[in-house]
Amino acid sequence: MPWQLVESARHADTHLELYVKDGTYMIRANGLELMNGFAHDSETAFGQLAAELAPNAAPNILIAGLGLGYTLAAAREALGARGTITVAEFSPAVIDWFERHVRASVLPVMPKNVVIRETDAIAHLKSGARYDLILLDIDNGPEPFTLSSNATLYDRAGLELLRTALNEDGSVLLWSGFQSDAFEALARETGFSVARRIVANAPRPELDHHIYVLNARLLDLGGAALRDR
Repeated sequence: MPWQLVESARHADTHLELYVKDGTYMIRANGLELMNGFAHDSETAFGQLAAELAPNAAPNILIAGLGLGYTLAAAREALGARGTITVAEFSPAVIDWFERHVRASVLPVMPKNVVIRETDAIAHLKSGARYDLILLDIDNGPEPFTLSSNATLYDRAGLELLRTALNEDGSVLLWSGFQSDAFEALARETGFSVARRIVANAPRPELDHHIYVLNARLLDLGGAALRDR
């Protein structure tokens, strides 16, 4: 059965489409797949890692990008009722699709410690709010994909903005479909230590996903991690 288009919407310079197949959903941005529910292991690992790295018992977490909600659901399950999770999603359509089509299977009960806000990630980061963990889950890596303006997040100014939005001992986590030596080098130049966890795709290693962890201190993520050099 092929993917069936459910709805589409345009926001800023992004054309978004929601598809369904066998009750599972996919989102495309500007004609390219952003995420789908058949392959969300790395998003789940992303949310679980956030809980593992929480620097205190009640962390304040920002997830930039809602998508299909798998990162949010994994983080919430791992954290339980501890702390608070704010989701910054720029597209009102994605929020609506999540509520009407996706949430029943991904996050059936909306937890009291989760808030979803319709806001651009950069604007939200400039609001002055501070977090123990910031998860960037809005592009396919450290380059713009959904919004051209997201390029600002991955340059020196964006990395400095992320640092100012962190509480002491906080971390930035970035989901990526690829490794970027240039991004790693720039993050170090900006004052972060950089660790990387690989979420392996055994049959097709070219489809491995990566989770970058940026912090002012060295993080040990175990055998699958790349330590700061």
